[in-house]
Amino acid sequence: MRELADAFGRPRAGQSIVFAGPSGSGKTEVSINLALSLIRQTALPVTLCDLDVVKPYFRLRDMLRLLTEDEARRLDIIEPERRLLHADIPTFPRNLHALLSSRDTIRVIDVGGNAIGVGAVAQFRETITASDYRMYIVVNTLRPGMNHADGLKRMLSAIRSSGRLDVTGLVANTNLQAETTADDVQRGYDAVKALGDSEGLPVVAVLVSPEYASQVVHRLTPGAAGLVSMIRVFNRILDTVGSQTEF
Repeated sequence: MRELADAFGRPRAGQSIVFAGPSGSGKTEVSINLALSLIRQTALPVTLCDLDVVKPYFRLRDMLRLLTEDEARRLDIIEPERRLLHADIPTFPRNLHALLSSRDTIRVIDVGGNAIGVGAVAQFRETITASDYRMYIVVNTLRPGMNHADGLKRMLSAIRSSGRLDVTGLVANTNLQAETTADDVQRGYDAVKALGDSEGLPVVAVLVSPEYASQVVHRLTPGAAGLVSMIRVFNRILDTVGSQTEF
């Protein structure tokens, strides 16, 4: 089972790793898990950018209370101004262009969960493309509309056209949380791989949670098993303290 940082090629300082995907795909969890993996596996500073304007009532900073003191200290989190934190409008930090241009940190960027959210970030397209960036689409094929090839292709096309950013690869994150079975993960991988094959995009990771990893991984085909990385499921932890966030 690979470390998550390895699944994304061990990003280096100055690079931006952008995650997009349908609502509920798990891109926020992937974002913070990658940031933490990079902290563990490298000595570089990591910046976690919350640019998701689709869910204005949730911010990555909410998750700091779930991290160790050392993890929280080593993460730089970018989010809207605190006074606008719960405003139902697309707000971004005023110095975001400068932050996205820094060559001193690895940037992990969580953008909106649909074409509208990705489109809102398109205003920073020139800044992002001026540096080295990779954009990945996170897919949970058990989410509404994502369980058939046509829906997956429409989703990918909408994100591409709205964000006007090149897509580097796909992430298979098919799950039903603690009820996930090996068949769920395998079928999800097969569907995401079929999408990637039709669009010329690789599947770079198959994600599983510690909740069900031991029952799932040994039952996957070699192609899927070879891409497996484990992630912590933060939304289930937040649910126990009253969060209504859907990642």
